[in-house]
Amino acid sequence: MTLSEITSVPRRIDRIISRIEEGDIKIPAFQRGFVWNQEQVLALLDSIYRDYPIGSILLWQTSESLKSTRNIGGFLIPEREPEYPVNYVLDGQQRLATIYAIFCKDRGRDPQNARYYDIDPDIFEVYFDLDDDKFVPDGDLVDGHANLKMTSLLDIDRFFDDVNKLNNRYRKKARDLQSKFMNYEIPVVTTTKRSKEEVGTIFERINNTGTRLTVLDLMVAWTWGEDFHLREELDQIKEILDSKGFGETPDKIVLQCLAGIIEKTTKTKDIIKLQPETVRNSIDKLKSSLEKTIDFLSTELNISSRDFLPHSHQIVPLAFFFSKVNTPDQEQSKTLKQWFWKTSFSKRYSGSTDMKMNDDIVFFEKVVKGDYSDITKYSYSVDKSSLINQRFSISSPFARAFLLLVAQKKPLNLVNGNKIDLGTALSKYNSKEFHHIFPKTFLKNKEVETEKINSLCNFSFIPADSNKTISGKPPSDYIFNVIPSGAYSQILDSNLMPPRKEIYQKNQYDTFLQERATLILQYLDNIIVS
Repeated sequence: MTLSEITSVPRRIDRIISRIEEGDIKIPAFQRGFVWNQEQVLALLDSIYRDYPIGSILLWQTSESLKSTRNIGGFLIPEREPEYPVNYVLDGQQRLATIYAIFCKDRGRDPQNARYYDIDPDIFEVYFDLDDDKFVPDGDLVDGHANLKMTSLLDIDRFFDDVNKLNNRYRKKARDLQSKFMNYEIPVVTTTKRSKEEVGTIFERINNTGTRLTVLDLMVAWTWGEDFHLREELDQIKEILDSKGFGETPDKIVLQCLAGIIEKTTKTKDIIKLQPETVRNSIDKLKSSLEKTIDFLSTELNISSRDFLPHSHQIVPLAFFFSKVNTPDQEQSKTLKQWFWKTSFSKRYSGSTDMKMNDDIVFFEKVVKGDYSDITKYSYSVDKSSLINQRFSISSPFARAFLLLVAQKKPLNLVNGNKIDLGTALSKYNSKEFHHIFPKTFLKNKEVETEKINSLCNFSFIPADSNKTISGKPPSDYIFNVIPSGAYSQILDSNLMPPRKEIYQKNQYDTFLQERATLILQYLDNIIVS
């Protein structure tokens, strides 16, 4: 990187406003609209008045043509000659819009952008109360107080006219106020000679108190056309996913599916490199691939909601596979399931997720061609100790994987032996569907530690009404007096519970945890091999 690629120069407010009025500074399409309220506007003015730092403005100077909103804050901004470079705001839009709206001479509205920037201009009607030394909105002016309208502060002619109307004791205070704003400097950082890919990386790493923008916002700008709007297309995809219980799938995961299908990569810099025409032509394939992916997860693995998917990242390589294969054959289906369980019970996606997903895409590309040998490279990292020590929490990938694993056994209700409605239990997380096998109250009375009570191995599918029947009864009571005796072995086996009656007769909780963990791991081994 040469020194000319990034510069930081302090700029006075009046100079920044002039650049906006000249059309030199614009808002790119991936920036959202103005979202500040009047309280935030007043706070910014007060910070400048007190000479507090308000942060820097980050601009991207480029001659590359983007779909621009052509405005700051939704106001009319003149067009700039095509041959001149434009400075697009990457960070600081809310501050720039506030400063411009407060001090510009003409707040002409741009009707073409009213849809995106429906701003109430009254929030910029601000005065400085010269008696109380504070900024006040138009509606809060105090009778009898001297006030100076902020709009006139940087307009020399209007300022002197307003000051001359003031009592002599207020004039110095007004001139001091003007001096503070005239001399206040804001650091303006300008980055040049940057590709869209680099800007994407910069943009993702910006972290401030405002609304953080995403790679999707960038892609909306890169791919926009009169007949194509990526955000609208993704909204349609979200509707499809929502109908299947996966509506909360992150936007970036969907974009990574798209990039995986097109270029077999999931990295942000590669997503942003995607050609607009290719993106537009691939949307239908993306929709179809995601539908087939979710249908596979639902029908083959009982995952009816994203709440129970161990890792959102698992969707990406699966979507790539289903972009190549309409219906998997028996060997492909077996391999997909093996991969799913191995990645679910491991920490594969705990770091370097883009690289891992790219590797998974390469793996599935081989599977499509009939090469299954790389499945041996995947392994799960869970063991008896980690299962017992893992606390039950739906936020834990292991816990979600555990529930799905038990669901494969088609568990029966401990109270009556009826089939558990997995569609209901796994459609959306509901704590009423999962309960302690050794009741919490019973274990607390035995002074068992909370962490141990809530061990993953102490949970199973127990509907709320059945749990009331069990209540705080010890296993030595409900196992033999509630569970239908004729179906004892079948019911316990379906819940991956150890069959030895002595464990429950003597309420041997530690033994129960050890033996259930063993059964879980044995079943996991079996389901991966089969």
